[in-house]
Amino acid sequence: MELLKVDNLNPYLDDLIELLCDAVDSGAPIGFLPPMSDAEAKSYWQSVNDDLQANARQVLLVREDDKVVGSVQIGMSPKANALHRCDVEKLMVHTDVRENGLGSILMQGVERVAAAMQRHLLILEVRSDDIAHDMYVNMGYIAFGEVPGYTRSANGMLHNATFFYKEIETTHEVFS
Repeated sequence: MELLKVDNLNPYLDDLIELLCDAVDSGAPIGFLPPMSDAEAKSYWQSVNDDLQANARQVLLVREDDKVVGSVQIGMSPKANALHRCDVEKLMVHTDVRENGLGSILMQGVERVAAAMQRHLLILEVRSDDIAHDMYVNMGYIAFGEVPGYTRSANGMLHNATFFYKEIETTHEVFS
């Protein structure tokens, strides 16, 4: 297993398309509804790569046997009064390797990258009934609110979302 902070998604594009389609088609609450086409997934990842090139976000990947099996993004706030915080977005782990601790590994990577970038406040939201909810609690994230009916699943059902934050110590280490 290899955790990477990448500066260009193009070498990983095929794996990322498969990862996103797998996540969406298995019901992951990451902003899309199934079924997801390869073309839609490719367009999404190209827009993420544009943000990455503009330093508006960071992307971490987990690779196993030379294949991307997990991903998470760090959205960087461009606001002058918010340069100390960032948003954790789109945590995905392929269904073939779920429940092996890869989500926690990705989140530990997020914390290291954010700390190295002098971002000491992490914010995220997760569907309240999602399995990642308990992982965030166990990692020390603090729930600060729940919004009823925040997301909709493919069957039209509305789901609550919990918002979390975590304060971390910044470092001068470089994550590579």
